[in-house]
Amino acid sequence: MAEAARQRTEVLVVGSGAGGAVTALELAAAGRDVAVLEEGGEHSTDDYGKSSPDAMRLLYRRRGMTPILGQVPLGYVEGACVGGSTEINSGFWHRTPREVLLRWHAQFGLAHAGVDEMAPHFDWAEARLGISKYDGEWPKSTRMFARGIEAMGWAYQEVPRAAPGCRSTNACASGCPIGKKRGMSHALWPTAREKGARLVPHCRVHQLLFERHRCIGVLAEVEVEPGRRVLARIDADHVFVCAGPTETPALLRRSGVKFHVGETLRVHPMLKVAARFPEIVDAHQSVLPLLQVKEFWPDVSLGGAFFTPGHLALGLSDNWPETADRMPRFRNMASYYVAVRGEGRGWVRPSKLGDGATLIHYDVGPGDLKNLSQGLARLCTLLLAAGAEEVLPAVRGMPSITSEDEAIRWLDEPLPKANLSLTTVHAFSSCPIGERSEKCAADSFGKLRRYENLYVNDASVLPDSPGVNPQGSVMAFARRNALHFIDRLS
Repeated sequence: MAEAARQRTEVLVVGSGAGGAVTALELAAAGRDVAVLEEGGEHSTDDYGKSSPDAMRLLYRRRGMTPILGQVPLGYVEGACVGGSTEINSGFWHRTPREVLLRWHAQFGLAHAGVDEMAPHFDWAEARLGISKYDGEWPKSTRMFARGIEAMGWAYQEVPRAAPGCRSTNACASGCPIGKKRGMSHALWPTAREKGARLVPHCRVHQLLFERHRCIGVLAEVEVEPGRRVLARIDADHVFVCAGPTETPALLRRSGVKFHVGETLRVHPMLKVAARFPEIVDAHQSVLPLLQVKEFWPDVSLGGAFFTPGHLALGLSDNWPETADRMPRFRNMASYYVAVRGEGRGWVRPSKLGDGATLIHYDVGPGDLKNLSQGLARLCTLLLAAGAEEVLPAVRGMPSITSEDEAIRWLDEPLPKANLSLTTVHAFSSCPIGERSEKCAADSFGKLRRYENLYVNDASVLPDSPGVNPQGSVMAFARRNALHFIDRLS
């Protein structure tokens, strides 16, 4: 592999997702010389909406096969493309709840992050993304869910999304082919480029370079043409690492930055179920259910999951000999989930094999198991009240649930931990920010301790689990931190 010419920029941003795109846009708009390095490729809407295998090859890290190890392994997916996970998520949007911000201040000493202080940054992001509720008739999977929630008498809400004008193509997980879901590639990157930000796709950063307490640049592998990659050194006055909750700590630790880095990973563990109704639902032809039950927040949320026949087969696979015969009736089925705030703790490490892999570990704690069990009981009861003939949880050895008595037992009994098939799409907190130096990797605005010019500015900075979809929190904190950086340089 030949070495490319040495390059230089004022500010180097590693990663182009929710944190990196906001950082790049604000710094470029302030007149700073900004270059952004993205490991994945850049794609147009013509590349979106493909089959799951094609989408995973183009848009996902490790083709969607990133396990989180532990006593109960979790399936985890994240984006590896321009725009990161914002290209493949559902676009659900929440502001960081007041209770969470108060807890972060009390427990981590997070400064200048009250509700009123964060509001302008949420306002900015919501305007950029066109945050709104679904503007058509609710899909049937949503209406069935609402019927069950109302039968139970529980509080719920339709969750706003970054998808103005959504046409219910059910392609969120493979990139919106009509450009209605506003990932970073559509919402921010065109403006960032107009302001002068330079984007380098297909560029994997191997290591940060240091002179004493200053990061002076990175060593990266860049694809200069298909099949040809070169090693490049890119120098910078300031470096923002925005590679996501797993790759940010892996890169930092690979580069020798370890102080409270990668030690406190938090996730939202999720258990999915398939519900079979007597009538046709056609959930595979519509956007996922748009409601979330808030009755049991912050510990437990109930909501709707992405659905295709392939995803249904995966959900039924733990009990395939008993459940395969449901597949012909997939048009009568839809997927839902119970997600918990996550009381366990995990860690992130770069592989010692030199293969560039990242090792992720999370232990499902007793509180997680209790909340998953009680959440499953309530979700199944809700779906039966909605008219479901049976509910099939992703739990090995568990028969389908067809009565309230079968469902409600899990309010008091713990689920069999070893038999759970858990997933997550929400990870964070691997480089927490705050003024409590005994537990925070960086100060309240993301500057890593012990370094003069090195910052983190993505989901890894959230001090612990927000209990809601994190994209809103990531974007608001990224903008807050970027503007603070600009003010400090002025």
